[in-house]
Amino acid sequence: MYLIYNLLLFIILIFYSPILIYKKITNTNKKNIKEMFGFYSKDIKKLAKNNKVIWIHAVSVGETVAASPIVKELKKELPEHKVIFSTTTYTGQNMAHKIIDDADAVVYFPFDLPFAVRKALKAINPELIMIIETELWPNFIKIAKNKGHKIIYANGRISDSSFKKYKYLGSILPDMLNNIDCLAMQSVQDKERVIELGANAEKVLNLGNTKFDQNYSSISESKKEDYRNKFKINEDNLVFVAGSTHDDEEKHLIQIYKDLKENFPGLYFIIAPRDIERAAEIESLFQKNNIDPIKKSELKNQNPDKIDALILNTIGELAQIYSIADLVFVGGSMMGKGGHNILEPAAQGKLVFFGPDMSNFKDSRDLLLKNDAGIQVNSWQSLKEQLLYYLNHLNDLNSKGEKARKVILNNRGASKRILEHTLKVLKQKQNN
Repeated sequence: MYLIYNLLLFIILIFYSPILIYKKITNTNKKNIKEMFGFYSKDIKKLAKNNKVIWIHAVSVGETVAASPIVKELKKELPEHKVIFSTTTYTGQNMAHKIIDDADAVVYFPFDLPFAVRKALKAINPELIMIIETELWPNFIKIAKNKGHKIIYANGRISDSSFKKYKYLGSILPDMLNNIDCLAMQSVQDKERVIELGANAEKVLNLGNTKFDQNYSSISESKKEDYRNKFKINEDNLVFVAGSTHDDEEKHLIQIYKDLKENFPGLYFIIAPRDIERAAEIESLFQKNNIDPIKKSELKNQNPDKIDALILNTIGELAQIYSIADLVFVGGSMMGKGGHNILEPAAQGKLVFFGPDMSNFKDSRDLLLKNDAGIQVNSWQSLKEQLLYYLNHLNDLNSKGEKARKVILNNRGASKRILEHTLKVLKQKQNN
């Protein structure tokens, strides 16, 4: 099976190589392409050669955010170890540089090609590798295990789509899973699924979700006031934030905003698309509805006297922006995308509204619904009706928002539990 897998990777690389060549020619920062083939800088090699290294990998933004409290716990307990943090995506790199303060270096993860993996592992030579959430790479895990590196799968999550896709890996999958020394999963369902996929049950643990451990609530009142001043939000404005929205969701949300504004003329709208490159497209949708929005990136240049609608086209601010919201809708949940992180607004004490498809965040959904801290709707009309109800019943809105905050506080501790088992795995390596 590994032969077939590597043959497919080679074919994909052949077809992808023109894109890589184009990027190498046009991109002034060629660091990403070199590192994806395992060519790390002299500084990275020197760091790894002279120190004990823990390599933590998070594919993109969401996984990087989930990794941040784990990195803090590791550096607190193991200050003598160096942390090299890798991502696959450019947006993940940007987020890592913003929030992973305790990382000693941030690099790109290598392609899962045997020669690239061997070169990367030789350069970094980690004492332990920690993979966050959903990243399973057969060659990387097999080669790392053969070289004697310890591997932990932390904050593990097996979504509905991943559960189906992983099965296509055939016999590679159980072999790969059993090369991992510890699988720390987010929930009972994730634990059961990874065991069903072939993991050794003795290595699988349900340790909770590190996203509860993030320092969401540390946003100061002065920081909130700063946002309100920059965005021209007055004391009498109620704020509606739609986060992580997708194509085909924005047009409905803009119409709902227009309808709500008929009864609440001071309603302020912030929309944060999942893909910030779509900001111009969303701006056009607003303009077709006779609304003139402003993009967050253009605030300094334009400095308008009044704003009704803001497009948040920056990375890493959404969790903080939720803190100034009255109403919060989390996207990806109305158009079959599986939803997005509803814990971020909950941590800010916000009642969270979301659509019928939360297949990638079932546990978070169930937890908020169970504690009367979330509202799930099945249609755009239903969403509008629910938002209108709570705009007219602000005491009820704030009461349920406080319940959401308590849900977060009562479910913290996953990062410390992961640290505890990480230390056990490291001890095993030292004893061998």
